[in-house]
Amino acid sequence: MMKKQYSAALTATCVILGVIIGVQVNTVKQQRMTTENQRLSEAILALNQMQAERDTLLEQNKALEKTVKEYQNGTLGAEMEQLLSFAGLTEVSGAGVTVTMTDSSSKGSGDMNAYLVHAEDLLAVVNELHGAGAEAVSINGQRMVGKSAITCAGSIVMVNGVRVAAPFEIKAVGDAAVLDSALHFPGGVVDNLAPWGIEISVRREMAVVVPAYTQTALFKAAEKEE
Repeated sequence: MMKKQYSAALTATCVILGVIIGVQVNTVKQQRMTTENQRLSEAILALNQMQAERDTLLEQNKALEKTVKEYQNGTLGAEMEQLLSFAGLTEVSGAGVTVTMTDSSSKGSGDMNAYLVHAEDLLAVVNELHGAGAEAVSINGQRMVGKSAITCAGSIVMVNGVRVAAPFEIKAVGDAAVLDSALHFPGGVVDNLAPWGIEISVRREMAVVVPAYTQTALFKAAEKEE
């Protein structure tokens, strides 16, 4: 009798333990599935947000590219051309004058260097032309810009670090009549150099070409890209 009761109690206990274990296993599985589902939902939500942000950024990028192209073809392109021209990095053409300066052909007395065209003489002409509103000026093909230097040692003249020699041809784009008058103004550069026999001729022209300044890394880089 006691054995039967013991067996029944043991069986009942095993059944109860089995039920408890089964419940716990199901609970763990449900919790795991709930956690996985929650994480999956969060991942999907984050992915959707990222895709939405990506789409927004793509639209913004397209709008910016369109704006840049419009500026390049319109206002910005024109402004860039003006800046490059102002910096002397583009060729300039138009009406203007060609000034030719040559050393004196006379054999005066005293220092013979006084009868040669020097850096200060060229600079005086360039300053007069700029003062008269010249848009662009060059000396023997060397464009004059803000950083340009005209130097000499004896009879050797350097412009932009490049050696140039007489006859010196100065080209200037601008109002030809005004530029010519500025050089021949009484007491001006032509009058000041006349006593030394320095010959200066001014020719008004409808088409003068002043080359771009080529002594910069920016200009050389632009040439390579072309």
